Amino acid sequence: MAYSITQFENNLTNSLVALDNNFTTFGALVPIPCTISGTNTLTLTQNTGGLVPTPTISAYTNGMLFTGVAAATNTDTVTATVGSVGTLNIYKDTASGPALLSGNEIIINNAISLRYDPALNSGAGGFHLTSSTQNVGLAISAASVKVNNNSTLTNLLSGTVSITFTVAPGWTSQDQAFSITAGLASALPATGDFMLVNPPSVAGLGISYAGYVSTVASLSSVASVATINIRQINSASASLASNSGIYRYAAMRTVP
Repeated sequence: MAYSITQFENNLTNSLVALDNNFTTFGALVPIPCTISGTNTLTLTQNTGGLVPTPTISAYTNGMLFTGVAAATNTDTVTATVGSVGTLNIYKDTASGPALLSGNEIIINNAISLRYDPALNSGAGGFHLTSSTQNVGLAISAASVKVNNNSTLTNLLSGTVSITFTVAPGWTSQDQAFSITAGLASALPATGDFMLVNPPSVAGLGISYAGYVSTVASLSSVASVATINIRQINSASASLASNSGIYRYAAMRTVP
């Protein structure tokens, strides 16, 4: 609500009250600093002392934000109460939607924020948690990654395969091929991708391994297949035993 100079001049008694009401309304729209106590049952007490006390709220409003420093690390689901307004569940935002906390999302002495959302808990209301550690342990999904303004990583695919090599004669190599299938070609490695290969155990002196994608083809309108070759290289003069077992591989695609 806007006030003109005339309104303040002609309504000296009521104008200051109205101004106080405006400040109270505004105070509920900005982050409200609180003192937080509790571990899995949090009590938030609004800061009322100091030069700039916060207004006491009587009800939660959509988007209302409360901030503070955690007094303990949660070990289970968590609820929060601001003053005596009401106790509500706290949720973490995930790729599949809000989920109840389960432990270690709130860390002692770290800053947290709770944003009220009346749609949470099937319309009963709740708080969204924002914390300085909420991304720890979570997967990050990105179309590409670029570090220090260098090459852009656009795809990274990895897996395991069981391979049996025969004894490798001196100065020879042998390939073992396998195929992987996916509904989308983007979920497969492509010819020209960088390939890393890790054998199941330490290879004999003179034995090394390389990998490459030999072919990628469409099986149908809904499936594609990629053929990967693992090459065993014997650079010694004598025949060497193979390393058979579970091999790990990773295909990387970059754009300069």
